[in-house]
Order: sequence, then C-alpha cells, then structure tokens
Amino acid sequence: MVVGEVAKKPYYFDKIYLNIYTAEELCYCLYENAFLLDRDIVNKKLADWINSELKLPDLARDLYALINQNANISSFVGCILSYVGYYSADEIEKAESILRINVTLNVFEKWKAKADFLYENKHYLLAISEYEHVLSTVSEDEFKLRSEIYNNMGVTYMAISLYEAAMNCFLKAYEIDNNELAYKHYLTAKRLRLSEDDYIKFVAEDESSYRMSIPIEGELEDAKREFEDSDEARRLKQLCELKDNEEARLYYEEIAVITEKLKADYRDVVLEADKAGIYQ
Repeated sequence: MVVGEVAKKPYYFDKIYLNIYTAEELCYCLYENAFLLDRDIVNKKLADWINSELKLPDLARDLYALINQNANISSFVGCILSYVGYYSADEIEKAESILRINVTLNVFEKWKAKADFLYENKHYLLAISEYEHVLSTVSEDEFKLRSEIYNNMGVTYMAISLYEAAMNCFLKAYEIDNNELAYKHYLTAKRLRLSEDDYIKFVAEDESSYRMSIPIEGELEDAKREFEDSDEARRLKQLCELKDNEEARLYYEEIAVITEKLKADYRDVVLEADKAGIYQ
C-alpha cells in the first residue's frame, strides 16, 4: 500500500544525488543512508514537499512541530519512518541509533563516509572529488584519516583503470601512516600497470616488496578464475565463436550494442564529472 501520492515535482536528495518521488523512496533513502545524514535534513523545505507533493498534511504538521522545537535529527527521521511504516520498529530504532552515533563523528569523517558511499555505488568521479575535498580541509596531523582517504581514493582510481593515479595515492597513504594495506594495493596496481618482466625486476629489488607480492599473485589468479567462470566471460567467448563462423553478422550486431552501452556509460561519467566540477 502506497502512503500519500506520487510527487509531480521530486525532492532532490543531495546526499546521494537522487530525485525522490514517493514516501517509500524517501524512507528507503533515509534508512539506507542514515550514516550520511546530518542536521541539515531537519528542514522546512522537506516538510513543505511532504505536505504539497506527497499530500501528507498530518506528517508535515508533526515535522513542522519538531522543527519549531529544534528537535534532533534522530527524532525527525524517526517521525517520517514511523508514519510511513515502510520499516519495522526494530529497523527504525537501528536507524535512529546510527543517527545518534553520527553526532560523535567529526565533519571530516562524515565527508569520508559520503565519499565511500559514492564509490560503493559506482559514482567514481564524484567519490574522487569528495575525497579531494576532504583532503583539502583535513589537518595535516590527522595521519590515520589522511592515509585512509588516500588509500580509498587509490581504490577508486583502480576501478576506472587509472593505475598511475592509483599508485600515487597508495604510495602517499603508505608514506603518511605506514599503511601496509595501501602498500599491498600499490603493488597490485604496479602488477597491473607494468609488464611482467618489469614488475618482477621491481619487487626483486626490495625484500619487503617481494614478500608482500607473493599473496598478490594468488589473489590475481583467483580473480582470473572467477572471471572465467562468470556470465560475462562466457558471453565474450560465444561472441568470439560467432565472429569465426557464418553467424558473423550477429557478432557485429552484439558489438554495436556493447559499444552503445559504453558510450552511454561514458556520457554518464562526463555528466557526473561536470556535476562534481572536475572539468571546470
């Protein structure tokens, strides 16, 4: 059962770059992203939208009252979740608990959490922009936080195959806080970036690099086997077989579909970059 109406004008949830049209979508976004929320979610604009677009005047009235009382964020969000009934009482208490814990996080930790969220949801350029924003403001003596940010930014660059940028981030993370995980990631990026001979020469010159490189080879082999067993690998194999027989036409048709998807993905990346101000 849908609570309220479907909005004609969506509410833009800027924490996750998403337009929301229903009360259920609002609850889902609040619940799933509770760790990202802060005081600015308690605002009259949201209450007005719930009143005018979702046609839920009773809920809006309760929210106006909470705003006037300068209520905390957990009470405000809990009011919405309880009214709509999209989640159970236990789930609502969990969300409220997360929001109460959020009060103890400093602004840099919240920004980092937002960047991590963007990465996990494949908004890679937006995530990189957010990581850079945190790095530009966090104190130089926040060694652990800066190291974690550089490591996570390196992982994000890896996701879009920018290995040089990734290596620079991993190396900075290691140098700042002796972050061994970051150095392992650095070696992984090196392994993917260099020829096999150059990589072997590199790790052979340093005992600690050689020691840490051993498990990387096993992990890469595991990843290769996992890919070979995937649906994507089977599809690529079938395509190659089509190219070499009388069904070559189907091969080129499928390649055209894949190419169009890649173009669409690229356009999405450019739009995200523009939104993040990366090309400005």
